[in-house]
Amino acid sequence: MQAKLRKGDRVKHATRTEWGLGEVLADQTADRVRIIFEDVGLKELDPAKAKFTNVTGDEAQSDHLTALVARQLARSKGQPSKAGKPSMTLSLKKAVDNFLSYFPQGFNDHAYFSGRQSEREYKVVAGDLLRERLGKDAIAQLLDARAFKEIGERAKAVINKTNLIHQQEKIGLGNSLSLEENQQAFAEALDCLLHGYESVQHRFERFCKMLDKIDAAKWPIATYFLFIGFPETQVFVKPEVTRHAADMLQIDINYRPELNWLTYRCVLTLFETLKGKLIRDGRAELVPRDMIDVQSFIWVTAPTYTES
Repeated sequence: MQAKLRKGDRVKHATRTEWGLGEVLADQTADRVRIIFEDVGLKELDPAKAKFTNVTGDEAQSDHLTALVARQLARSKGQPSKAGKPSMTLSLKKAVDNFLSYFPQGFNDHAYFSGRQSEREYKVVAGDLLRERLGKDAIAQLLDARAFKEIGERAKAVINKTNLIHQQEKIGLGNSLSLEENQQAFAEALDCLLHGYESVQHRFERFCKMLDKIDAAKWPIATYFLFIGFPETQVFVKPEVTRHAADMLQIDINYRPELNWLTYRCVLTLFETLKGKLIRDGRAELVPRDMIDVQSFIWVTAPTYTES
């Protein structure tokens, strides 16, 4: 006979492993136990019929589940969530079905990988251009020559390789970089962001401070170069679709329109969580290569997505 489940226990369903890690919300009664699971949300189950495995140690650690529990408890007490709106549990199946309706072979679909509807090829090309035109040696030579304007021009060329940044934001950055007094600050901060030895947080915050100073402080611009240059680990923040994904996954990204490290770090967690969910789905065509694939999945499954 399995031990009685207590509030706060971390468990997994013995047979429904696709539900992921769960946490018991209240002590088990004779005929009911309430558990919230990472991948399917709240379940009320008969402990005489459902069997569970207690999980401890590193296997029981999940910031995502901790956030789900906090939101569920806040709702049960009638408190608003931090997001200020009712939260939704992501139906991963529904999101995946939506993605596969556009790209039946998932991340391996020819239309996804390249061509008119591609969500990947042009981002990879932009990354190649960034490394070619603004790689460590190239940008160092330009800085030595005080060719600050040229660094800005190359940065704009990398931005123009994709449609990730809205045209008005591109124009705004271009106007800022047309001013000679902004060109050196941008060039040096971009070099630090891409090639500095300090922590990512330090480099990101320096870049954001510079963008604010030159009146170009927008989330897509602040995150674009890290994402394009280091897609294995870094992410792109387009506020509307990112917040939609956060709501679906019930992850509080502490969003503020002002550029800040906390929001960016929380979005990193969001992307990593979604990547893990897609891997656990078990289908090879849904295993992301990197954060480009995760960003593309978020974009394609957002309500605003339309085929080009």
